[in-house]
Amino acid sequence: MNQLVKMLEQLRRNPQDSELAQRVLTQAIIQILQSQRVLGEVLLQIPRQIVSYQNPKAVVGLFWRKDQIELRVASDKLADLRSDEVVILLEHEALHLLWQHPLRYANSPTPELVQLATDIAVNQYLPEVPRETMTLAQLQRCLHRQISPYQDSSVYLRLLQSLPEKDKRKLRKLGEREIQQAANDKLTKTYQETHQGWQLGSSQLNPGNQQLRLAQLKKILRQAWQNTPKKDRGLLPGDVMEPLTEPKSKSQFKWQQLVSRQLGTIAAGREEVAYRFNRRQPWRMELPGTVSRLVLRILVFVDNSGSVTDEELAKVLSQISFLANSDQLPLEIYPFDARIHSEQRQKIANGRRVKFQRIGGGGTSFQCIFDFLYAQNVNPTNSLVLIMTDGWGEESVNTYNFRHVDWLLTGATTDLSIHHPVGRIFSLKKGTE
Repeated sequence: MNQLVKMLEQLRRNPQDSELAQRVLTQAIIQILQSQRVLGEVLLQIPRQIVSYQNPKAVVGLFWRKDQIELRVASDKLADLRSDEVVILLEHEALHLLWQHPLRYANSPTPELVQLATDIAVNQYLPEVPRETMTLAQLQRCLHRQISPYQDSSVYLRLLQSLPEKDKRKLRKLGEREIQQAANDKLTKTYQETHQGWQLGSSQLNPGNQQLRLAQLKKILRQAWQNTPKKDRGLLPGDVMEPLTEPKSKSQFKWQQLVSRQLGTIAAGREEVAYRFNRRQPWRMELPGTVSRLVLRILVFVDNSGSVTDEELAKVLSQISFLANSDQLPLEIYPFDARIHSEQRQKIANGRRVKFQRIGGGGTSFQCIFDFLYAQNVNPTNSLVLIMTDGWGEESVNTYNFRHVDWLLTGATTDLSIHHPVGRIFSLKKGTE
């Protein structure tokens, strides 16, 4: 029996003991630090207040107290939870903080839909989920349709807002069934968490409060990030990791600007348009002219070899997500090490987020990229190839006449092992060579 289980048993015998409840939370956070370090660090940064009653009846909730976010816990309800439920519930709250949900949705006019959307987003990063919280699987079963996983809560919120009224009624009934199921358990008519502490409404929040709260919350998250060793940071989603890292210089995004410009210069044949004169017979107004058809395909190859750290991989995937979403570019992403893991291809379009995960982990081969392009009959004249790597591989490759190639290196541009590479070389740190 671990220490947390023993302390919960003591709390059940004396559920009003606020000091013991604080020790229970501290012990649960210690367990989280051992498995999910960054989440534990976030929880260490925020004040924790033990209360005897919360409205609605909930075990935990994030609340704004003036311009400081705090975690409020009902000690008598906490005593009714199992030790694993306490840990999962606290991790759930920490993920809400990482995505800054208490700030982003403080004045939302649709708090019920916000609760569903934010829970769907964070629950995908938990091995289990708190009771009465919505999951992606539940939403898909309710709507009888596939929904893209690992999206930002704003994507799920737009989906929920666009649903017809009959589907919204289905979701409400689903929520009522979850509550009824909980009523048959020990937590009679009690929720495990509440969002009401940060869904305040526009009348209670002014721009001055918003700026101060943003500064306070970012300070908490950055401190948690800095306290987390690199090896324990894992692969956080890019839109979570981006606010936690130090501000980047403009030169770090220079490669993305140049890639965007390059897309407008790669011709892929010509196409007829009515707004141009026919150059051969300009006097015949009924004949269309032609313009260059620009690049049709962007293929991104991401180095997943053992020499690339989790932090470097997360940064690279974050950069891809930024490029795809800022320019609304359709991308095909392939992980590679000594081979191309084509079965793990991601197609990113229409604002879909990049899925952050490691595939493979062997040695590095750049030749497998060009062999793959050649075998797939990819047209070298109308395709842009982006290779994101730490640069360590072979010294020469057969490119099969592919010339539109951009190399993005996690370190210096001189790290690329190929002696005479085609295309251009970029660096996440120093710009271009």
